[in-house]
Amino acid sequence: MNSKFNKYLSVILLTVIITFIGCKEQQKKEKNESGKKVEKVIENTSNELSYQLPPTNPFLIANSSYPSVHSNPAQSDVTKWATWNENIAIKAENTQWLPWVTSIGTVHRPYGNGEEALFVSGTNKIGKIKITNGAFEWVDEVVVPGYDYDVPSENEIEATVNEMISGGTDESKYLPPYAKHVKAIKQSSANIGNGIYTMMDHEGNYFCGFGTSIFKVSDKTPGDINSKIEIVKAFDVKDGVTPEEAKQISRIFALGMTYDGNIAVAMPGIIAVLDRNLENMQYVILEGEAVDNGISIDDKGGIYCVTSKYMRKIVWDGKKISDKEEDGAWKSEYDYVPNPKALSRGSGNTPSLMGYGPDEDHLVFVADAGDDISAVAFWRDDIPEDFKQKEGTKSRRIADQIKLKIDVPATIEWSPHIYGNGVMMMASAWPDPVYDEHGKLAIFETVLTAGVTRQPPTGVEKWSWDKETYSLKSDWTIQRGLQWALYPVSASANTVTLTIAEEGNYSLQTVDWDTGKEISTTNLGNNPIFNTAGGLFIPIDEDRIYITGVMGPVMITKP
Repeated sequence: MNSKFNKYLSVILLTVIITFIGCKEQQKKEKNESGKKVEKVIENTSNELSYQLPPTNPFLIANSSYPSVHSNPAQSDVTKWATWNENIAIKAENTQWLPWVTSIGTVHRPYGNGEEALFVSGTNKIGKIKITNGAFEWVDEVVVPGYDYDVPSENEIEATVNEMISGGTDESKYLPPYAKHVKAIKQSSANIGNGIYTMMDHEGNYFCGFGTSIFKVSDKTPGDINSKIEIVKAFDVKDGVTPEEAKQISRIFALGMTYDGNIAVAMPGIIAVLDRNLENMQYVILEGEAVDNGISIDDKGGIYCVTSKYMRKIVWDGKKISDKEEDGAWKSEYDYVPNPKALSRGSGNTPSLMGYGPDEDHLVFVADAGDDISAVAFWRDDIPEDFKQKEGTKSRRIADQIKLKIDVPATIEWSPHIYGNGVMMMASAWPDPVYDEHGKLAIFETVLTAGVTRQPPTGVEKWSWDKETYSLKSDWTIQRGLQWALYPVSASANTVTLTIAEEGNYSLQTVDWDTGKEISTTNLGNNPIFNTAGGLFIPIDEDRIYITGVMGPVMITKP
């Protein structure tokens, strides 16, 4: 009996050891050459190639559904969470709303024991919301120094929303209460970037930008879900440059985390890197170049930025920042024709990265700003020796460019969605914007009327990259009216969700990533709290979607 038992025990132990060794070997295979974990994704059925997600940045908060703007340093807008693939109508009992200022900046913060919170920022405040087990309640908020002024109360914001709903699609009744609200919170195109580009490091420190300053926000009691928050440090980027250079710097447009744990900053006139204590800043001045968009970052020190003149790769080697070719940096012109209908100077969108594995082409995508808008792919690293410059392109650095089939009046302001070898862009320019009494674009009033009282941006197009022919091809287009909002691609479901705004109604249309075939619609209704004013729909898990609402944070739960 004992002999037989020992024999079986030996077999079991041997099996366990073999399994353990196999798992360790598999883990080794899942490391890229730089030693960073690269997440595998499902097979892309459009060309039967396997693709990888951006490498996990070890200096961003772990296990987060949204650790930084656009989901990851590559700015590709991809989530692991599956979409809602059945038709759903969201009702009052499925909606939680905290009336507040416009709150686009967001990070999902997991704590221990299943506790979780959101850190949010916008207009003049930074806040913390507890979302554990269905909760949606404020833990704390702080006013950003230099922006200490009164804003409407929760009751006043609720009254504004109710008045807007009563106005329906009659602009004379719908718009005035919102215009009054915008003035009350002192929101304008001048401070539109405040609090938008945010991220959280692996220690739970939240970073956001207001004006020309970076703010570092932390729990007063580290690791405590119920802890109040505090601004532990602030740094004005102007203080890190010469007085003459400071004249070129106006406002922060982007923050990003390098893979060695430093902060990259993009502003009109400057790209900089500093440590997480907001010290030791290094920078390059981009003389005569406007920066109106965010930045993407790869795991080898590449920082990608599009300016009013060039698509650029800036290089950070861990010790210095450089825009010199001998250090691996590059720049390329792209088609640009000034357009009064465009919000940005030059290309309108944050560059997004495609390709991370050794057998994939490594590309960075933007939309240009030519007479006919095109999707443009640039080689990120070395240009293949057998690649010949495409006719009509500005440089050999451009891997390919393809004119949009959708009709857009100006460049694309949204960063491209990228998953596998696919890239998608959405129309963003307004056919009929609102202007103020001085003839200037009233951006927030325009965003809130698009799809309600005025025609919205219309059209979505998706392309795929063919590595054999070094070319892009259009896969599908969809002609729907859109609100100014992003929803990430679902890697697990191979779907993408469009943020629809038509005839005063908001909805989410989920389609197949490869074919564009409609799968489902989630109807949100006519409440303006579902308008993000240029923000995001962020899946927290398979049952909850957080909305960076124009009238404050919103959470919807699957019925």
